[in-house]
This record gives sequence, C-alpha cells and structure tokens, in this order.
Amino acid sequence: MTTDEVPAQVGERTLTRWLATWGGVVAWVGAVLPTAMSHHRQEVPLAWWPLALVTLACFVGVSAGWVRRHGLAVTVLGVAAALAVTALWGTDQTSPVMLVLMAGAGAWVLSWRATAGLVVFLSLALAFLLATRSTSAVWTLIYASLMSFAALMIHVVIREGRSVVAAERLATELAAANARLLTANGQLEAAQARLAEASRAQERLRISRDLHDGMGNQLTALSLTLDLLGREVTGPATESIAQAKLLAAGLLRDTRNIVSHLRESKSSVRDEIARLARALPRPHTSLDLAADLDEVSEPVGEALVRVVQESLTNVARHSSAENAWVQVVRSEGLVHFEVRDDGSGARTVRAGNGLSGMAERVALLGGELTWSTNPGAGFLITGWIPDVAPVSSGAPATDERASIDS
Repeated sequence: MTTDEVPAQVGERTLTRWLATWGGVVAWVGAVLPTAMSHHRQEVPLAWWPLALVTLACFVGVSAGWVRRHGLAVTVLGVAAALAVTALWGTDQTSPVMLVLMAGAGAWVLSWRATAGLVVFLSLALAFLLATRSTSAVWTLIYASLMSFAALMIHVVIREGRSVVAAERLATELAAANARLLTANGQLEAAQARLAEASRAQERLRISRDLHDGMGNQLTALSLTLDLLGREVTGPATESIAQAKLLAAGLLRDTRNIVSHLRESKSSVRDEIARLARALPRPHTSLDLAADLDEVSEPVGEALVRVVQESLTNVARHSSAENAWVQVVRSEGLVHFEVRDDGSGARTVRAGNGLSGMAERVALLGGELTWSTNPGAGFLITGWIPDVAPVSSGAPATDERASIDS
C-alpha cells in the first residue's frame, strides 16, 4: 500500500461512518413520521416525543463520533430512551426502530461480545414488550435480525478502519525508514568519496617522502661528490664533471618541484561540492559555483564543503523538497554562499547541532551564517566568509612543510 492510497481509505472510512449516521436519521424519521401523521397521534404520551429526540441525539452523537470520550454513557442513555419510546406507545409497531438504531450505535463503542450481549438484551426486552401487546412474534424476529445486522455491519466497518489505521502507520514508518536509508546511503557515498580522496592524498605524501628521502638525498650527495671532484681533478675530465654537475642540479631541481607539487596538491573545492550533490539521491541539486572557487584558502574551502554537506543532508533528512540550489560567489574579499530548497518549510525552526555547528564553523573564520523558513517557502541558508581566513591565536602563521632543501 502506498502513502497516497492511505488517505483515500481513511476518507472512505469517514464517509462510511457518515452514511451509517444519515441512514439512521432517515430510519428515525421513518419511524416517527407515521406516528406524527396518524389519526391516533392525540393518544401518544407527551413524554414519547422528547424521548424519541433523545434517542436520535444519542445515536447521532455516538455514530458520528462526536462523543468519543463519553460514548458508553451516551449509548446507555440512548438505549434507555429507546426502550421507553417502545414501551410508551403501545399501538405503534415502528418505535422498535429506535432499538435498532441504538444497537448499531452501541457497536461503535462496545466490544464484539458486549455488542452481542446488547443485541440479545434488546431482543428479549422487545419480545416482552410486544408480547404484552399481543403482537405477532414475527415482529420480534424481524427487529432482532435488523439489530444483529446493524451491529455486524458496524463491526465490519470498525475492523476495516483499524486495518486502515495500521496500514497508515506502517506506510508512514516505511516512508520514514526509506528516507533515512536514502540519507544514510548518500552519507555513505560521500564518506567513501572523502576516504578515497584521503587515500590519494596519503599516497601522494608517501611518494613525496620517498622521493625526498631517496632520490632527493642521493642527488644531493651526487652533487656534493661532483663538486669535490671538480676541485681535485684537472685536465679534460673537468668539462665532463661540470656537465655531470649541471645534469645532477637539473634532476635535483625537478625532484624538488615534484615533491612540492605532491605535498601542496589538495582536492578541488568545486569537485568536492559537486561530489556531495551527486551522492544524495534526493533532492536534485543545481550548482552555481564561482569559477575561481578553488583559489580560496584551505580553511575557507573546508568550511564551504562542510556547510554544503550539512545543508543538503538536512534537506534530504528533514524536508520533502525535490530540488535544492547551491550558490557560492567570490566578491570584494568575501565568499558568499546560499543553499535553498523547495520544501514545505515551517513556521519555526529549532537550531540543532547541525545548524549550530555550521554557524560556529563559519564564525571561527570571521564569517556569519543565518537561516530562515516559512510555510510553503522552503528553507534558506545564507552566509559569508572572509576570503582569507584569520589566523587563530597560538597557531603558526605559516605552513611548516618539510622541505627537500633540508
């Protein structure tokens, strides 16, 4: 069963309840009308009319679900009024319709066994009342059958209604579980991408260390040896030694450049944000990223990636949005960012760890992050970060990298 089918079935259950209520009202009118139009209406006891109205009110209140909290008490009152109506007008054979109505109403608030007991009690009471009027027992059988049928139909509706409620709860839980699964899958793919990037970075560092400690040191030693030989050797070999020194110096310079490139290489901010957007199956994310975004400092780039990651994860986890938009612009020494979606929004938002963590991360870099939402307007996160992140107190002002020159 899909979530679209459940509201339809709940609506059908409500419609069935109202049809049963209006059907009872029509039956009540059909029972009262002959008495009101009869030429014996002057003989009807005065109390018969208000008791008939009390029976109708009790039936409608219970059947329509207006008195759920006091349904049992109202049912007892209605049964008493229906018995009184049937007993007061001795020559009327339509008054027992009131008993049929209350048997059906009782089925809404009583268990199956209690309803069966109520039907038996009303049937015996009706048999006694009709017997005192010397009325044929056929009427007792007819009304007893009608009471049983009404109670049975109501219990069928109740059982189907409970099944629909259970199906609705199950469908809601399945939808929530599916959303959590999709979010977890997106987070897993993003984590795998970050792990792969970290593995590549570690491999680059390992290669740079191997070049530095191996080839770099050997080339340095070779240059020193050639320099010593150049001082000690004379004659034609001097030219060959000078050429070898130039070749060694060139190789050493190339090695230094390679090591420096390997150590300074970092993942592209644009590529990382694009990878995060692709990793989540929902929402569909459109990116508008500055062409020179990869030129921002490493702390700023890391903060931007984390803000986009947390924002898109929140959209997938907490909203029904199908689309999201991410925009990052560099302008006048600032990096402006915006993440918005087309979800249903909310009147108020309680800042959890995710939103607070993003705001704190941006504030540490001297920036600001804000959010806003309105019903039907989705969720919006905006902010800015200085293009050059401030240096924290106590932190080194420069990046202390091991140099091959050492």
